[in-house]
Amino acid sequence: MNDKNSFSPDFYTSLSELGLSQLEINLYTISLQLGPSPISLLAKYMGISRPNVYKVIEGLRDKGLASFYGQEKYARKFMVESPSIVLEKLRKKGELLKGLDGSLTASLPDLLAFYQQGGKDTKIKVIKNQDQFLKIFHQSLEETRVGGMMEFFGSASDFISFVGWQTEREWIKGRLKKKISIRTLVSPDKDAATLRVGQEKELREVRLYNGEANFPTSFLIYGNKLVIWQPKAPLAVSIEDEYMAVMFKSIFYTLWEKSK
Repeated sequence: MNDKNSFSPDFYTSLSELGLSQLEINLYTISLQLGPSPISLLAKYMGISRPNVYKVIEGLRDKGLASFYGQEKYARKFMVESPSIVLEKLRKKGELLKGLDGSLTASLPDLLAFYQQGGKDTKIKVIKNQDQFLKIFHQSLEETRVGGMMEFFGSASDFISFVGWQTEREWIKGRLKKKISIRTLVSPDKDAATLRVGQEKELREVRLYNGEANFPTSFLIYGNKLVIWQPKAPLAVSIEDEYMAVMFKSIFYTLWEKSK
């Protein structure tokens, strides 16, 4: 009895997701196979005392997955709810988590604004996988508050040639949906010229950087984060540090004021 091969691994995972302890999972699966049973039989199969079986039963009852039937106190039998109830509860939990995920995503920028790093270690993540490279690009929108501001500095052509204009347009669409403005300081090239078209409509201000050296790298600042892109490798370095973000923002605006 209670052979784990009797049920799929996903079923055990589902019970665990609903907050069942290992003993509660054992009791549920044993009872599912035995059907309505007296406590003495359940205690025998579980290898624990009757009082402990009652404690496990209470845990299942609190979760809406068990009940007793029978009028006489000492003749009552225990039975678990149908697996369809497990599925129903799992779906409800999924819907709740989906709603909470959406709410948390919407409030994340404001929550991050309250976060004080203090002396906590800087979080640095090196990204070499293209999927993760693009993920962090889109994640920048989630972590920027509605009506916020971003700063981008570097080579527009090298960056866009890596992500592609389709991805760039999708990102712009998401940025506009949150009314996020961006100041872009880029080297003069064909993609920089394209970005200068429709600036006001796309909440973007573009200035051209006329430095002595051209480089393929770039960086994006949003909130307390800084992402440095090196599309030739490709490579990205994500730095979560309010002091680093302030320093790079100072560098950006020093160059911004000297450009047009």
